[in-house]
Amino acid sequence: MISLKGIKVYEGMSEETHCFEANLYVDNKKLGRVSNSGRGGSNNYDFHWKEEEKLNDWCKNNLPKYKSPFDDEECHHNLETHIGDLLTDHLEQKDLKKLISSSVIVVDDNCSSGEAYRWNFSKYKGTPKTTLLNNIKRLIDKDEKMINPIILNSLPFDVAFKTFYK
Repeated sequence: MISLKGIKVYEGMSEETHCFEANLYVDNKKLGRVSNSGRGGSNNYDFHWKEEEKLNDWCKNNLPKYKSPFDDEECHHNLETHIGDLLTDHLEQKDLKKLISSSVIVVDDNCSSGEAYRWNFSKYKGTPKTTLLNNIKRLIDKDEKMINPIILNSLPFDVAFKTFYK
């Protein structure tokens, strides 16, 4: 299994791709560093190209195909696309954690991926979070426009993440 740790993203330097650096791990063993300058080019690796070839083969043989955003053709993953997915996952988790820590977040069947209803904690200063959550639960239960509403703050994070980015 391939994973990234120690991820640093430099938003201000990102142009066409994410500017980042990270440690690349294979089966929980550090293989080396991966980075991208954020100017649209490929990732850079500080390990031997033969290791990159092995990881490309692993991705092709073990990861599900994905549809190309350009023509809907099914494509095999390679190390580059897999790292892109891992980086996107990291950034989305970071964003959702920030959102949940500052607001009550509710999704329902009307919401698309990444869409939600939001009640900022800052607008309800002095109200305990549990009281606010209970009040919002009563509110959304009465709202006939909401279909199967879910308060993400009340879910384990991994379930909230999968629900938010459905």
